[in-house]
Amino acid sequence: MAIRKCLVALLAAGALLAFAGVASAEFPNYSDCPRTTTGVIACIDAQSVSGSLEIKGFTVPLGESLEIRGGLTEEVGGNGPTFVPPTGTNGFFSRQINVPGGILGIEFPIPGNAVLATAQLAGPASSLHFRFGVPITTIRLPVKVKLDNPILGSSCYIGTDSNPANINLTTGTTSPPPPNRPISGSLGRVSFEPASGLELLGATSVDNAFAVPGATGCGFLGIANPLVNLKLQLPSEAGNNTMIVTNNVAIRHI
Repeated sequence: MAIRKCLVALLAAGALLAFAGVASAEFPNYSDCPRTTTGVIACIDAQSVSGSLEIKGFTVPLGESLEIRGGLTEEVGGNGPTFVPPTGTNGFFSRQINVPGGILGIEFPIPGNAVLATAQLAGPASSLHFRFGVPITTIRLPVKVKLDNPILGSSCYIGTDSNPANINLTTGTTSPPPPNRPISGSLGRVSFEPASGLELLGATSVDNAFAVPGATGCGFLGIANPLVNLKLQLPSEAGNNTMIVTNNVAIRHI
């Protein structure tokens, strides 16, 4: 039961963005599970299969860009299992995604127009809750997004370590401020395969109650910050943004 609780929690965490290294193409991927780390009794892999981030009606598809993988320890003192990342990483991985329309808001292949986005953790995940013993979880992830483009330079971010987008992904139901309305996630289909372990297929995590900060460091001395803010309508107050991610999650005892 403790391991299944943690699986659901990591489902919510893996639903989002991230982070260090490159997401894997195979599922499940236990290749770098820290099996030799003291206390680790299981491996876990959570990969997005579809999803989107919507900011005031502007939609960025997430697709298969997001992943969390590593190991789990046994529950100690009623605090639940602990997630152990692969050596040299924080356990979060992502592929770059294209921002539709680039920086000019049009789809034509104009030189310098294409923008690649990579989300990163701006701090540790926190505020994990299990609601009355049922399999509904919420996890708070502080996120910043790095934008790569020849015009924007190498230090262009939406959000910072001190002012990130604080996203609370849940498999339950949200409580957003208006104009957004509550939406719900789900645990998907549960199955068991001897070779891969326990799987949650098509699980969905959601949040539509978070704010998105403005751009910083874009272009020489930040001269392109207004361009990014205009394109994405930033900063965007809570109640105007939505993230929905569908995942496949697998866990296997060592």
